[in-house]
Amino acid sequence: MRAAGGCWRRALTVAALAATAAFLRAGASRAAEDAPARLQCFTMAQARSKMEAQKLADPFRCMRDVALRLQAEPLGARLCQLGEGLIYEISLLRRDGHIVKILVDAFSGRPHSSSIGAGSIGPGSIGAGSMGD
Repeated sequence: MRAAGGCWRRALTVAALAATAAFLRAGASRAAEDAPARLQCFTMAQARSKMEAQKLADPFRCMRDVALRLQAEPLGARLCQLGEGLIYEISLLRRDGHIVKILVDAFSGRPHSSSIGAGSIGPGSIGAGSMGD
């Protein structure tokens, strides 16, 4: 009798493991579909050639404009690819000492839609990511 009970227990364990594995696989594929586009930044040489070839907005002007609107000190800008588009990732130092990163569309020079407060960047607004909060 004990052998029969052990078989059932083993079968239930195998079934539970199979169900868990199927659940995890489904969750992983769903997470991959829902994952936002990944930011991939270019080297300075790659950025220069892309700026010339595609007639992108001037990164220094974009950096200055965003810094003025946020009343922050510009630290740097990088050209990156986000999904199908090109953006500048602009790092700023706010007056409170926090570093924020704002995403700016590389073609238009306007804040990218994924930046928090992109539609209303003004004094006191917070950028796409705040480091040190």
